[in-house]
Amino acid sequence: MNASLAGVGAQPQAPQVSPAELVVAEMKGMADCFARMTSSCYAKCIAGVHEDKLSVGEMSCVDRCVSKYIDVHARVGTELQSVMAASPQAAATE
Repeated sequence: MNASLAGVGAQPQAPQVSPAELVVAEMKGMADCFARMTSSCYAKCIAGVHEDKLSVGEMSCVDRCVSKYIDVHARVGTELQSVMAASPQAAATE
C-alpha cells in the first residue's frame, strides 16, 4: 500500500489534553461562572446599598439566584461531558 494514501479517509486525532490542563480549564469556567453570577445576582437582587446587612428579601433573592446559576452550570457541564464522551464513540463507528 502506498504510504501517502495510508492517512486518506482517517479521522483526525483529537489533541491530547493533560489532567492539569483540564483542571485549569475547569477552574477558569468556575471563575467565569462566579463572576457572571455575582454581577447578575447583585444587579437583580440588590437594588441599592442602604444598610450594612442584606434584608431578608435580598438574601432570599440572592440564594435563589445563586442556586439557579450553580444548577445550570452543573447541567451544562454534565451535558458537555456526555457529548464529549459520545463524540469518540461516534467517530469510531464511522
